[in-house]
Amino acid sequence: MPAKVKTITEYIEELAPSSIALPGDPVGLQLGHPEAEISKVLVALDPDGSAVKEADSKKAEMLVTHHPLFYNKLSSIDESLPKGALISSAIRNNLNIFSAHTNFDIAPRGVSYQLARALDLPADEAEVLEVTGSDEFLKLVVFVPAGHEDDIRDALDRAGAGKIGDYSHCTFQTPGTGTFMPGEGTDPYIGSHGRLEKADELRLETIMPVSRRLAVIEALEEAHPYEEVAYDLYPLALEGRPIGMGLVMSLDKPLALKDILQTCRERLNPDSLRYRPSAKNKFIRIAVCGGSGGSLVEKAAQRGAGLLISGDFRYHDLKLAEDYGLALVDAGHSGTEWPGMAYLCRHLAERLKSDGWPTEVSLQTPTSSVWRLF
Repeated sequence: MPAKVKTITEYIEELAPSSIALPGDPVGLQLGHPEAEISKVLVALDPDGSAVKEADSKKAEMLVTHHPLFYNKLSSIDESLPKGALISSAIRNNLNIFSAHTNFDIAPRGVSYQLARALDLPADEAEVLEVTGSDEFLKLVVFVPAGHEDDIRDALDRAGAGKIGDYSHCTFQTPGTGTFMPGEGTDPYIGSHGRLEKADELRLETIMPVSRRLAVIEALEEAHPYEEVAYDLYPLALEGRPIGMGLVMSLDKPLALKDILQTCRERLNPDSLRYRPSAKNKFIRIAVCGGSGGSLVEKAAQRGAGLLISGDFRYHDLKLAEDYGLALVDAGHSGTEWPGMAYLCRHLAERLKSDGWPTEVSLQTPTSSVWRLF
């Protein structure tokens, strides 16, 4: 049996929770039904005609995109207009469309992180360029039968819990006695129906980011030997991890602009590659932002970056960068976002496979820009 839309949605939420999207951004399931069964998924940057056509040719029942299908509420679907024709075509083909937009931009392992990774920049040591919020922490308390604590601790770590700074597997455990009485129809790990059972258990405590809640609880329930897992979640007053748009990072050694441009050409395969040089020709601190990063020019300069790599820079962005002495590399909107979509495709494929779903996931064949250079 293939996975349902709601299962695939949960996997995307693990990576990029809709709760962190910018206010008013229309993310999530835009067309379709959560209970629909999906044998094939197509991941694309845009829910445009070429993506819908490719989904149809591949017999994909679900299209997962970065940019939303609907930015504004519709008052009508007029098939004489391009948008109306596209929506009608998707509906007739029973195509489910899900979009992860600014939540995927903002997510700690999202678009800008994948862009930095694609360019061999130190993404794991990067700082958020423009903070839009924070990934708050929860305390997880779970009660574990003695002898199973290490397996569960490992499972929690793999799902993203128990990390404090550069330390992993951070937990605290105390022994105690758990009691329960299995009812009719249960399949208890230990004990008998209708008889009070007392078991040696450990209270295992750890912390996790709110954004990893679904993944951690799923890993916990899978690793725990009990049929019904007893656990508690507590909000914490700890300062959350900053999240937001773009990243800025310091390098171990300077990179020359010509080498950065060559790497962008090879790794991002942009339709066009523009740059604005500065007085420097080597850079030790670099900022990146997948998509349109013109609004971050001033922020990048203030954060000590000598170079900003993004897309869609406008005339006034260029002039502001000139005022600050900031170099720019414009590798295009799509060029700087495709690494994120490739990662999302891999994430979905791996999660579906690990859970035993036969649903296939593929990445849209990148299309050329409509712009032509004269």
